[in-house]
Amino acid sequence: MAGVARGARGVLTVRILVVTPILPYPADSGTRIRLAHVVATLRRRHELTLLSLEAGDADAASRALGIAVREAPARTRRGLAAVSVTPETTAAIWRTAHETRADAVHLQGTFGAAAARLHRERPAVPAVIDDGCVYHLSYARAARLAPTAREALRGRLRAWRVRRLETALARRADAVVAVSEDEARLVRGMAPGCRVAVAPNGVDAGAVRPTPPGDAVLFVGLLSYAPNRDAMEWFAREVLPRLPAEGPEILVAGREPGPVLEALAARQPRLRLRGFVPDLAPVYARAAVFVNPMRGGGGTRLKMLEAMAAGKAVVSTTIGAEGVALTPGRDVVIADTPETFAAAVSALLVDRPRAERLGRAARALVEARYRWEACLAPLDDLYASLGRPGTER
Repeated sequence: MAGVARGARGVLTVRILVVTPILPYPADSGTRIRLAHVVATLRRRHELTLLSLEAGDADAASRALGIAVREAPARTRRGLAAVSVTPETTAAIWRTAHETRADAVHLQGTFGAAAARLHRERPAVPAVIDDGCVYHLSYARAARLAPTAREALRGRLRAWRVRRLETALARRADAVVAVSEDEARLVRGMAPGCRVAVAPNGVDAGAVRPTPPGDAVLFVGLLSYAPNRDAMEWFAREVLPRLPAEGPEILVAGREPGPVLEALAARQPRLRLRGFVPDLAPVYARAAVFVNPMRGGGGTRLKMLEAMAAGKAVVSTTIGAEGVALTPGRDVVIADTPETFAAAVSALLVDRPRAERLGRAARALVEARYRWEACLAPLDDLYASLGRPGTER
């Protein structure tokens, strides 16, 4: 890799093109937050250019991220493929890689990798897929939750197509970055021999002030994301009626709740849909219990790590707690049925000392293991190793 250079102190510097289906500015969702921290980590040592396949304010993003940001809005096309973009979109990616003299490309998620057509041909420079190749798991879970047999069949077919695509992507990538050991094992099973690094999601613990238990139950999440919306619809239908009738408000912070959740809130006045909340500190301060009733999706939920950093007692499903190295009963409470979930929330609402103990343990865990700088350190090492002159590919 002739373009690799060393800085003044002999530190290896790699020119990296970051290709992402979403512009990570403003950083107002889990994927955007992770990507913003990935950029912040890599730019300390390497030269970065970001290519967004989503239109947005590239100049503002460039100022916020501290790197050059370009746009090439993706153009998709209909077809049977799991992800299908036009040749013009793929050409824009590799043209930008050539113009920026990239030594490596960082492809965000399955869509970013598929847009680069990594499943069809191996590029001239190392390609790393971050937080991808496991989206089929979300589709398979959605199929199991489908309300009709026809929708379930359609969902299983979609999951199969995505898994086939992701297997091809993993086999051609120089490395895949997983957000948990569980997802790393899944990728290795799909593509034996694939190099897999683990760089978990984290939290800016220093920016989150822990507070004692408040007087409400809280959920935070982007509700346009189907698994988040399903989680709160399930909570409203199945869990909330099992909570004490004179119980606290249920605060839901997140945009685009959809008509079903809005109808449920209209029938249950204490279910309060707050919409997008730019400053979450006041709603976290009000929370006695944070609920994470996920039944689908994948990855490590940033909303749960943030609630733990805020010192909140958390009740989560097993799926919602995936990827976090926690001890059930000490760091969070795990419950997977409406009855056990409601019982766990009710118990914490009346047992303030236990809620405080759980919150302190949760905060200690994220401080010890889930600070962004520690979580993303493997990325820096990965690119340094890919960039070593003479490395065989």
